[in-house]
Amino acid sequence: MTSNASRFDRLTQTLRKAVDARLQPPYLRLVSVALLMVGAVMLSISFATSDRGRTLFGPPLGNDFAGFFVAAQILERGETSRLYDRELHDELYHELLPNLTEGDSIPYVHPPFVAGVLRPLTLIRYEAAVAVWLAISAGMFVTGVLLLLRSLPDLAKDHFGLVFLLSLSFEPFLMECWLGGQLSAVGFLSYTLTWFALSRNRPIAAGMALGLSFYKPTLLLLILPLLVIGRCWRILLGMTITGVLLAGLSLAFVGWEVSVGYFDVLLSFRKSTSGGGLGILTWKYVDLNNTLRLLCGGKSSAQLFVFVVLSLIPFSLLAKAWWRWPRLEMNHRQRLWAATLAWVPILNLYVGIYDSILVVQSAVLATDFMLRDRRSESPFTYSSLEYWLLGIAATAWFSQSLARISGLQVYTLALIGFGFFLLRRTSLNRPVTSEG
Repeated sequence: MTSNASRFDRLTQTLRKAVDARLQPPYLRLVSVALLMVGAVMLSISFATSDRGRTLFGPPLGNDFAGFFVAAQILERGETSRLYDRELHDELYHELLPNLTEGDSIPYVHPPFVAGVLRPLTLIRYEAAVAVWLAISAGMFVTGVLLLLRSLPDLAKDHFGLVFLLSLSFEPFLMECWLGGQLSAVGFLSYTLTWFALSRNRPIAAGMALGLSFYKPTLLLLILPLLVIGRCWRILLGMTITGVLLAGLSLAFVGWEVSVGYFDVLLSFRKSTSGGGLGILTWKYVDLNNTLRLLCGGKSSAQLFVFVVLSLIPFSLLAKAWWRWPRLEMNHRQRLWAATLAWVPILNLYVGIYDSILVVQSAVLATDFMLRDRRSESPFTYSSLEYWLLGIAATAWFSQSLARISGLQVYTLALIGFGFFLLRRTSLNRPVTSEG
């Protein structure tokens, strides 16, 4: 027995040394650049082979962006009252992409102001609109990473290029959000602007930035109750200001009736992600709710019960930590913010893998304080942080295929492990009195 244990220990040490040898800046830069080149080649091929809804890879150019483009077209046609009309949406969707199979379309379930803001893109050809949106999306993500690094001067000084490359080559951003034509960069920028303002003790500005995530309310399902528990009234005030402005924007674009009707659409989509209505690709969702639903083979009372029970464990730990928010100094707030962001995609009703790019901010913040704790020259070695980040980055590339076949969403498991790792790092630090 002792011999087997000793053999296992030697094997573990050998494996760890091999992993540590690869998780060094030169190798990480090489891998990141290679992945970015693959993404660039795929994008070029997609544009070159785009044929009215098909590309060499199968999905249409821009993929999910087509659904947003069609919603904007409905407003441009002056049919604002039919913004959420499924039949009209399908008709225009297949006019735009006629080579798609019948019934294959992406429903529009976002607030009216999203379609209104994208409306100018309908004045140019779809291919050109995709190119413009890809530039805007990349710009928002890059801006978010730059703001994040600016709030962490020590990390930016020593590892700016490495963090930048790793962030851009993260599969949920590169493939799912950017090449997939999603809006997730908006949420990422919203949360990075929020942290940037918090790091400068500007809670109202932080709240106004966080309010940008109203474009997709599920991104706020976890943070809102935690802000209330933390008595972050000025942050909530800032969110209210942005919410009122965005509501006014929706009213200006489509009027009262359609704006109110959005909530019915949101409720209908929530039901669909829980087992009915639309044909939802459950294996593309990484939240705990859909992960359990996929594992159990569908919605059930037992699945709902397990979801609630499992969610209460991390939520109670987060709530306990957020209760101390007013007394925490900035260093401890950084740890708590990183831990909270790690759980935003998990403790949720429906979160696509593209929206999990929020974990990039969590990882960068965690790397910064782990560097300070360990006083290490490398941000990814000499702590278990390296293994959690490796697990997240690696599983993101194959988790959807595996989940589709086996029903097991391993990427979610990696996120959960990372979330508990950060909760532990948060709980080990006692609060220190601070103003703000």
